[in-house]
Amino acid sequence: MKRLTYIIVALIGFCNYAQAQTQTKAQSDLNLGRDLFFVGYEVSIPTNSNYLTKTSWAGARFDYHRMITPDVSVGIGVSYNSFDQYFKKQTYQRPDGTGAVTSDMIRQIYTSPITASIRYYFPGAMVRPYAGIGLGAEYSEQNAYFNIYSVGSNNWGFVVRPEVGALGKFNRNVGGFVSVAYNYATNSNDAFHINHLAQFPITVGLLFTAP
Repeated sequence: MKRLTYIIVALIGFCNYAQAQTQTKAQSDLNLGRDLFFVGYEVSIPTNSNYLTKTSWAGARFDYHRMITPDVSVGIGVSYNSFDQYFKKQTYQRPDGTGAVTSDMIRQIYTSPITASIRYYFPGAMVRPYAGIGLGAEYSEQNAYFNIYSVGSNNWGFVVRPEVGALGKFNRNVGGFVSVAYNYATNSNDAFHINHLAQFPITVGLLFTAP
């Protein structure tokens, strides 16, 4: 009987200690609130260089996340990137070898990934670094303009988007964030020799939270 009493007392003591440690950690970490809205300007660097290589400076990112524990959130997000690159005059052979066109060219790609994601927020009193991953679908358009002609295509693909970032607060409901992601999508275009679309998006923006 005494042994059982000692075990019960020890368990109660351990539970009290664990609860105290959890409360201390929660009090020392930056409180993120319950609902998080991210609005950001996005620069994106393409990594599949068989079509174009120029960095996109025209992009935006919107995310909504809800905290499901003090350190974990789930949410949805959408972004938009516009890639545009000029190529000097050269000769392009038709795929079937029946002719060729000599012209300069402007190549464009528009991408819009839509993802459901989960993030883990590391401890921090002023800044909370985080890591996460998103899965979803990506809509894309690929266009080429040469001489008086243009060709283009649009398609959907599966996208995976691992991401790391950090956020902080200016006051109770407004803050800022920065993130770097790798966006890999299965969109393909045989005419342009594109078998996937990949890019490094870098996002800086504002964070709005609700308690």
